[in-house]
Amino acid sequence: MRRWTLAVLSASTLFACAPVTSSSGDPITRESVPPNDSVGAASTEPAAWTPRKPMIPPRVAMLAGLLPLRSLGIDSFRLNYPEYDGRGVVIAILDNGIDPGVPGLVRTSTGDPKLLDIRDFSGEGRIRLEQLHDVHDDTAVVAGQTISGMRRVIDLARAPVFAGVFREEKLGPSEAADVNGNGTTSDEFPVVVLRLSDGWAVITDTDGDRSLDGERFVRDYAQTRETLTYVSSPDGNGSSPLSIAVNLESDAEEPVLDFCFDNSGHGTHVAGIAAGHDLFGIAGFDGVAPGAQVLGLKIADNSRGGISVGGSVLEAMSFAVDFADRLDMTLVINMSHGIGNEVEGAALIDSLINEFTFEHPNVLFVVSAGNEGPGLSSIGFPGSAQQALSVCALSPSVFAHSPGPGTFKQKTVVSSWSARGGEVAKPDLCAPGKAFSVVPPWHSGKEVLEGTSQAAPQVAGAAALLLSSVHARNSSARAVDIARALKNSAMRPTNITELDMGAGVPDVSAAFNWLVAGHQAGIYTVIAVEAGDESQHHSAAYRRSGLASAADTVQQFVVQSVGGQPAARLLMRPNVDWISAPSVVEPRGGPVTIELKYDPSKLRKPGLYVGTVTGSSATDTAAGALFELLNTVVVPHGLAPIAYKHKLEPGSTHRHFFEVPDGAGGLEVELGLTDPSSKATLYLFEPDGKPFRGRAERTVGGHRSSAVTITAAADELVQGVYEAVVLAPPTDDVEFWLKVALPDVVVETVSDGAVATVRNLGHERARAIVSADLIGAVSLLSVDGLGSMPRSLQLVPPQWADRLQIKVSLPVSLWNRITGFGVTVSDSRGTRVSDGPLIYSGAKQIVELTSLEHSGKLYVELLPAFAHGGVRSPWTAELEVIFLLPDALSLALPDGNERAGVILEPSARRRIDFDLAGALLDTRLDLLPLVEVAARLPVGPPSIRRGVVAPEKANDR
Repeated sequence: MRRWTLAVLSASTLFACAPVTSSSGDPITRESVPPNDSVGAASTEPAAWTPRKPMIPPRVAMLAGLLPLRSLGIDSFRLNYPEYDGRGVVIAILDNGIDPGVPGLVRTSTGDPKLLDIRDFSGEGRIRLEQLHDVHDDTAVVAGQTISGMRRVIDLARAPVFAGVFREEKLGPSEAADVNGNGTTSDEFPVVVLRLSDGWAVITDTDGDRSLDGERFVRDYAQTRETLTYVSSPDGNGSSPLSIAVNLESDAEEPVLDFCFDNSGHGTHVAGIAAGHDLFGIAGFDGVAPGAQVLGLKIADNSRGGISVGGSVLEAMSFAVDFADRLDMTLVINMSHGIGNEVEGAALIDSLINEFTFEHPNVLFVVSAGNEGPGLSSIGFPGSAQQALSVCALSPSVFAHSPGPGTFKQKTVVSSWSARGGEVAKPDLCAPGKAFSVVPPWHSGKEVLEGTSQAAPQVAGAAALLLSSVHARNSSARAVDIARALKNSAMRPTNITELDMGAGVPDVSAAFNWLVAGHQAGIYTVIAVEAGDESQHHSAAYRRSGLASAADTVQQFVVQSVGGQPAARLLMRPNVDWISAPSVVEPRGGPVTIELKYDPSKLRKPGLYVGTVTGSSATDTAAGALFELLNTVVVPHGLAPIAYKHKLEPGSTHRHFFEVPDGAGGLEVELGLTDPSSKATLYLFEPDGKPFRGRAERTVGGHRSSAVTITAAADELVQGVYEAVVLAPPTDDVEFWLKVALPDVVVETVSDGAVATVRNLGHERARAIVSADLIGAVSLLSVDGLGSMPRSLQLVPPQWADRLQIKVSLPVSLWNRITGFGVTVSDSRGTRVSDGPLIYSGAKQIVELTSLEHSGKLYVELLPAFAHGGVRSPWTAELEVIFLLPDALSLALPDGNERAGVILEPSARRRIDFDLAGALLDTRLDLLPLVEVAARLPVGPPSIRRGVVAPEKANDR
């Protein structure tokens, strides 16, 4: 679902990633999973484009297995059953577009066209057309440009003729925006649309000579599979960085034109993994299902950072089903896209996908799980849809780099950023989340991407192999049968939980044997409800704060058969000794409530407890599980500030849960290594599973440092159980110590009138040093909108500011109804300087103002993508716009000094006044000073709180 690729990587995010290897084989740096903050700067015009070589010679990548197929047994299965290679199956890639010109996406293994159709549901490539009237002899004026060669067009056209313009600047700041490779991204290309004897066609000036002479007519891609490219060479022979498919339809006798392209590189990469054949033109270099055909369905607007567009997901799903039905082909849908859950299982798109799978039981829906891990309860939607197959990311050993001879120790590990389950019983399966695959020419050199985006197409391709075998044997299988075959054949190491990996890594040959044996799986829904509370609607039981009472030891699940032949008698088997379950359940044709009991005597030691109860058919026990009841209990540690040591094996994680009480004035989590030459990474997650809203990730070691700290200010904390995760590198074990501490003296409030209060929460007298700094100014705005229509506002940064931070907050009720929310910041020239579809309902962006060539104005566009297209519902977004100083300004305290020593008895409070006089940065009424007050003790973490101060009230004391 961090773009669900890491480069990506969210937000409405692709679940995929940035280049991570080099052709030299040197240690590789990875672009980290995109956090809630993104940093943008003004783009500059690129140099003239010249064709680039791949980052690694493709033949070397093939021989090295950098498109890893071995983990799922794909290579051996295809060797044993070469005709079961996906033929007869179509894989719909719902993504950011597919480049139709790349080698590897042209033909299938049987010689059929690989790309059956390419459609744009995002509107990014929509070209506004108007009837062309201004034609004189052989010339016409289109969008202010005079073009010749019109006589041939007019003679062939069945009147009327339409015209428009394709503008590079509409594609945003990416390198792909230079569609003709001439080194600028401001070109405009006249486009003429006319009706020929065989339908609508497009003709455009592809070589920039202002003439249509020598240009060819291009029809709708589904009709002829023709494409067009723009080149900078006047002779038309230059190389092109981007191939464009044409979507042409009629609306009331007028044409509707979309240019469809991949200006992210993500969708092309995903398609190559799922179904590429002879990638890079190399015979035998194939994706998972080289015989399968592909639908490229663009659902995201890359010019706005890859946000899905209102209704685009549903439209693409409906199109894929209708298309496959017309051709009588079996359909697999792959969606490597999504955003973060606020309430797991509550997103509307999850419900819509579940309904879709019920209505189309033969369509398998595969979704990337998301890249917001490794914290628990971090699955994104629609990866949390119960009836979809959600895929997490495995770290392929082929990409691991050992620091020295004889030190390689990597085991099967889940990628650090791969989302984990908790409140939902996800992920379902795990597959390699890093691969070498094809990308558009403009993206050459970045063929290795990583993310759950790359894991999902591995499973989608594996499903195509199985469905191909079903067709060849004149058999039948529903989507649930394919899903169960993959899950019941999967293997998971004993040291990795279901939360991390689901059922584990599937084996295609074992799944094939499951199907051949004639097993069938019923379709079930699972809802976890606490005893007596029917308001719970999660698919898993999740106790984040341990067992608070006897009622917490009882957990009910409501299981219902919603399709297929349900089992008349179910055998229930727990896999842990702290869960007891009825041994036999008889559904009797309706929903059945299954009550589990937890043994509190076995859940006392702080830590993570995960257990599953599987339900299987009493008459076909060899079929394996029909459904699973997933249970998680977290027993938090206390907060005594004592460091403890622990040792981790390569790639493994250590989870430390602790409760932050209401009123905590700060937090400090410290990770240290006993051997500073080793490495480890520290992550911090909030009680709802989101990455900590400050800096959520720090890496320590490699001789650079022996300890690292994540510090939280008081205003960044929420009450509840936090999770600190320590991750060992994939190649080596690590010994570490961890310390969690809260400050004893806290800054309780920072209020109007330039007043702060500090309090001693400790049991002994304390002496704290208190200081106050002016760090910037804030404007609080409320923006109202209607439906999936963009709303824009203008900002005028003050001259003293060097950074701009924009925090956007949405109601959870709104978040649950959308598939993405775009936030795009542009300068006065229209150049996008920051973009980041929100990963969660409250997130922020940072823009470096000092690097901008602006005229004093910035423009912010807000764009929701409602799951249902055409929705006209009103919505409101709250914005916190912070202009930050290059350096904080110290404020005077009552004694005139910049720091004050305060002695406090236990439980005592002290009021601190500070002086804002002379420190005001702007006289505009919409800007209020942002002040940071800190209280520090000789030992222990500081307490820091930021607050907006109304200076006009400063003299009301």
